Amino acid sequence: MSQTSQVRTYDPAASVVFLKTNERFGGLSNMAPGFPLRVNGVRIRTSEALYQACRFPHMPEVQQLIIGENSPMTAKMRSKPYRRVSRHDWDFVRVKIMRWCLRVKLAQNWREFGRLLLATGDRPIVEQSRKDDFWGAKVAEDGTLVGMNVLGRLLMELREQMKGDEAESLRFIEPLAISEFLLFGQPIEAVQAAPNAEIPGWPPRRPPQADAVQPPPSDPQPSLFEQPMIPNAEPSPVPSRPTLARNDESPKHLSDDRPSVHDWLGDLPSRWDVLRSKYLFREIDDRTDTGTETLLSMRQAHGLIPHAKVSTKPVTPEELKGYKRVRTGQMVLNRMQASNGMFAVAREDGLVSPDYAVFQPLRPMEPDYFVDLFKTTIYRARFRQESKGLGTGTSGFLRLYSDRFGAIHVPQPPEDEQRKIVQFTRAYDLRVRRLIRNKRRLIGLLNEQKQAIINRAVTRGLNPDAPMKPTGIDWMPEVPAHWEVKPLKHWLRERAKALGDKTSPEYEFDYLDISCVGTGFLTAKPERMKFEDAPSRARQIVQKGDTILSTVRTYLKAVYFIDKDWPDLIASTGFAVLRPIYRVEPRLLGYVLQSSTFIERVIRASIGVAYPAISEGRLGTLHVAFSPDLAEQKAILDHIATETAAFDKAIEKAQSEIALIREYRERLISDVVTGKLDVRHIEVAVPADEPNSEDDEAMEEDLEGDDADVMEGANADE
Repeated sequence: MSQTSQVRTYDPAASVVFLKTNERFGGLSNMAPGFPLRVNGVRIRTSEALYQACRFPHMPEVQQLIIGENSPMTAKMRSKPYRRVSRHDWDFVRVKIMRWCLRVKLAQNWREFGRLLLATGDRPIVEQSRKDDFWGAKVAEDGTLVGMNVLGRLLMELREQMKGDEAESLRFIEPLAISEFLLFGQPIEAVQAAPNAEIPGWPPRRPPQADAVQPPPSDPQPSLFEQPMIPNAEPSPVPSRPTLARNDESPKHLSDDRPSVHDWLGDLPSRWDVLRSKYLFREIDDRTDTGTETLLSMRQAHGLIPHAKVSTKPVTPEELKGYKRVRTGQMVLNRMQASNGMFAVAREDGLVSPDYAVFQPLRPMEPDYFVDLFKTTIYRARFRQESKGLGTGTSGFLRLYSDRFGAIHVPQPPEDEQRKIVQFTRAYDLRVRRLIRNKRRLIGLLNEQKQAIINRAVTRGLNPDAPMKPTGIDWMPEVPAHWEVKPLKHWLRERAKALGDKTSPEYEFDYLDISCVGTGFLTAKPERMKFEDAPSRARQIVQKGDTILSTVRTYLKAVYFIDKDWPDLIASTGFAVLRPIYRVEPRLLGYVLQSSTFIERVIRASIGVAYPAISEGRLGTLHVAFSPDLAEQKAILDHIATETAAFDKAIEKAQSEIALIREYRERLISDVVTGKLDVRHIEVAVPADEPNSEDDEAMEEDLEGDDADVMEGANADE
């Protein structure tokens, strides 16, 4: 929420307003292309990507992921999953960092960006925004623009400095005087404009001797920018990583690092080798002519496992002719999913898809070390950069071909250290999975209690003495006598509208797929994407008051009520979007549809074993009951809200903890396999209550989720 004292009101007619990058002053936006930057020798496409990367000085692999994106919007979205672990003082330094980014943009695009700034004259500069009144301003009912407009005010400040005596100092930009101002683990250096950069019609530069005067390290900021931009904000403490039992105090930060020859890889221990992967692995293309070997499928959690364990669909030997043979100990890459870390070591002989790549290690090694390495964000980003094919979005057919994989540099610790790293990561990973499993079980128990309250209220009402009547429905045997029982379709209005094929490729929206939805809550934030990059199922337009219910994989019990205005929200066609008639409170319909009795009826009515689904027509025939009295419906809603508030809070807390645990797990493993943390001297403690294989498999499912399953080159969007 914006601080009231800093809110401004602007007249659009008297201001320079920018919203889209293709407008006259669209170049003022951080999203604008055509203003490339170079910091520490690294080329960065936009000031937005630079700003987002500055969130994570402690996570160079995330910086690489952000900077590696072609689109500024995609770069921004790449940062979203990690924002909970932004630098601890982010709210206190973000405006300083934005000011520095704008100065870098000017210094390195002196002619184009400088001319654009000066063309605004003396008018207020305002970034119009649909949602953000901190960096920009939103349109009010009277047509004015209202917001803090921090970005616009920074641009006006920069414009006035260009016109005044400070102009020459803008050619040389010192790094900010803040802690951990780093890019890829290295201190950010000063940035300087080209010596011959001039703006037509602008006063010429001062004599060369003026350039020798160094500007101050950082300017004192006006009062607006010295304060945190959220009320009552305080720097949050830096969380510590979980530790295992050891014979010393802590994992050692390596003191024998050597500068890497590749900025994206970072510093590595001097005892490690660095080789192109073609000197570590040789591709093997051995095809079966019988198809009688065991077909193996690749899953994110389990690696390569027999196909029969994950699918009931029979596969004949005739269909498998031409598939690739793989031997125990060889590594397998899913070319289309390289950027998702889809590497695995074969634990048994078998067959894999012809679209996979099979590699034979060329020297003694611990293959699981390289699987862990290739799953880190820094390597996933590198694989995405090196992938080629049709399209660049989530629906494109990008592949990491063997020649590009072979050219990528890979660290090689000594073999005994590789084994030690794998022992550490496996033991740590086991503890994390157990912790997440227990958190999920807690969420399940809390949700069961919540659903019991909801189920009671929506099937029996609030009056325990009310006369009841039979319904003839097995899952809902009786309801209050004055309630109406009808098929679901009689309680619904028109179907949701859908995006057409002629939708603009640049149209951006938030996409809800099944992996985002639990029973009554979101398990993840929707992904922001453009229509041209969206999967083919991203079509259904959703609005406030709708309930979405998964009609595929119904055992997931994915049901969610849209309780707020959410512009540009699109749901997968795997959902039924249900909108009630005016005689039914929309939220009450949502509660009815997420009640355990109704969901179980949906599951029983679904068709299919491995991929159970229900048609919307069949769904509409299932009976539900409502009170004809809107006042009674609202009373039921008030009762549910009161009785389930504590459960909602506890569920939200547990979900947040799971997200943080996953982030820390990923970061710690990344630090270990890239040599940032030395684990050679750690005594790995194996848990006393080692789980059996079934428990371990359940933990894998809990951690990775159903959508982690990736089969034979499939690029499923559900």
